[in-house]
Amino acid sequence: MVRYIFTGKRLIATFLVLIGAVALCGLGMWQLDRHSQRAALNARIAAGLAQPPVALETVDDLQSLDYRPVTARGAFDPTHEVLLRNRSFNGVTGYHVITPLRLSGRNEAVLVDRGWIPLTEASPEARRKFAPPAGEMVVTGIARQPETYVGGPQDPPLSPERPRLDAWFRVDVARIQEQTPYPLLPLFIEVQPIPGAEPTLPQPVPLPELDQGPHLGYAIQWFAFAGILVVGYVVLQRNTLRGEG
Repeated sequence: MVRYIFTGKRLIATFLVLIGAVALCGLGMWQLDRHSQRAALNARIAAGLAQPPVALETVDDLQSLDYRPVTARGAFDPTHEVLLRNRSFNGVTGYHVITPLRLSGRNEAVLVDRGWIPLTEASPEARRKFAPPAGEMVVTGIARQPETYVGGPQDPPLSPERPRLDAWFRVDVARIQEQTPYPLLPLFIEVQPIPGAEPTLPQPVPLPELDQGPHLGYAIQWFAFAGILVVGYVVLQRNTLRGEG
C-alpha cells in the first residue's frame, strides 16, 4: 500500500495530502501554544489579584504591579482627561474615561480608568457631569501595565495641527504623556465595581472571567482534520487499489 501511494500519478496527490496534514498539525500546535499562554496569563492575573492592596507610593518596581490591587492618594485632573475607544458594557458600545490622578506630595500623576460611559455621553461638554470629586482622595483599583500597539487601529501621531487626542484606542501611557504637562507613571489603574453599589456613570467594569478560552478545542479540531485527511486519503487509495485488482 505504501509503495502504491508513492508511485505514478498518486505521488503528487500523496505529497499534497502530507503537506496539508503537516499544515493542519501546525495550526493545532499554534493553538496549543495559545492555550499555554492563556493559562500562564490567567495564573499571573490570579496571583496578582490574590494579594492585598499596596500603596502605589511605596513600590519601587512599578512593572511588578500588573494586575495587583493598589491604592493611590491624590486629586483628579479632569482637564487632561481622555477617552478609551471601542469599549462595551452589557453589549452597549461606548468609551472608558481615563483621568489623571495628581499624586499627593509629588509632581507626578497616574492615569485612572474610572469606567464606561455610552457613546451619547462622550463629548467633553456631556461628560462634565461625570467629573470626579474635587480635592484629595484615595483611589483603589487594579494596576495595569501600559497598552502598546500590537496590531489593529493605530492612534494618529500628534502634530502642531493636532496637538491633542481626546480619544485613544489603547492606554499607551508614553503616547498620552506627549499631551500631558506633568510626568505620568508608567502604568494605569482600573477602578473596579463595588459589590452592592448602585450603578453610576462612569460605570467601573470588572475584569473578564479567567476562563481557558477556545484554544484547546481549536487545537483538537485541527488535529482531527489532519487525521481525517490522512485516513480518508489512505482509505480512498486502498479502495482504488482493490478496484484495480
